[in-house]
Amino acid sequence: MTLPPETAGRFLPSVDRLENTMRAARRAFDRGDLQGALREDDAAIQLKPEYDAAWLLRGHIFRKDGNMPGAIEAFSRALKINGESQEGWLGLAAALHEVGRFQEEGEAYDRLLKIHPRSIEAWIDKGAALHELGDYRGAIACYDKVLGMRPEHAAAWSNKGAALLRLGDDVGAARCIDEALHLDPDFYDAMANRVLLYRRMKRHGETVLWADRALRLREAPWLWHVKGTAHLGLRESTLAIKAFEHALALDPKSKEARAGLRKAKTLHETTDFYRGVYECFGTLLAGDPGCEECEIRARCREVTT
Repeated sequence: MTLPPETAGRFLPSVDRLENTMRAARRAFDRGDLQGALREDDAAIQLKPEYDAAWLLRGHIFRKDGNMPGAIEAFSRALKINGESQEGWLGLAAALHEVGRFQEEGEAYDRLLKIHPRSIEAWIDKGAALHELGDYRGAIACYDKVLGMRPEHAAAWSNKGAALLRLGDDVGAARCIDEALHLDPDFYDAMANRVLLYRRMKRHGETVLWADRALRLREAPWLWHVKGTAHLGLRESTLAIKAFEHALALDPKSKEARAGLRKAKTLHETTDFYRGVYECFGTLLAGDPGCEECEIRARCREVTT
């Protein structure tokens, strides 16, 4: 029996080897064996030099390995073979972002959006690229595109809030960040944006509270620094010292955290905490959830024993 010409090629030994090689490359990549994945991917490219899937995988391997020039070259090669690949344009844009080539990153998203105008990921990432370039209104327009298609997109609300914050619109920023946290109460980026909002408003108590919540999700030296600065604003030297020491443990080269630590050590601490500084005042009793973990509990006059 003779196979039809359009199907016969599927069963050639070289095609079978190519598929097996690509499967082996993807398995190695998934288990974190980047060198093994690259060897198998090289073998696939030897079998079929103009195979876009092999070049795409090569781009992902290089990007994960931190080789951004190699990733950019690989994704570009894949796009020369298949210029409509959403994966290729997103990969190229992400690698360009990593090396700070934000203008080219935005152009990559533009190319993708001409082909896939409803790509949520492309609109979000293009907004982030414009944000990096200081075009906050352009970024907001991108996030509004996303929200027009998917109003429940927490990241779009959070990113829009960050852009409004840069534009000085604290009310609009707060509304967007609130919406993001309503949709996803454990969304780290939205919590971080709320910390930045309260810091700028000099609402030190709220800054501390939201920094604490964000730090439960992710250790970040800048958050410890902001928390320390807020404690300074509240004249809480012991807690400020502790925060700055955490910041320096994570980033020993931070001049800002070191300066904050020196200032905290010379601060005359006041222990007269005012109502309204901490949101728990008047609402928590000893033993309530959240009370035992509170770092000012030992000095909190509101605790009932």
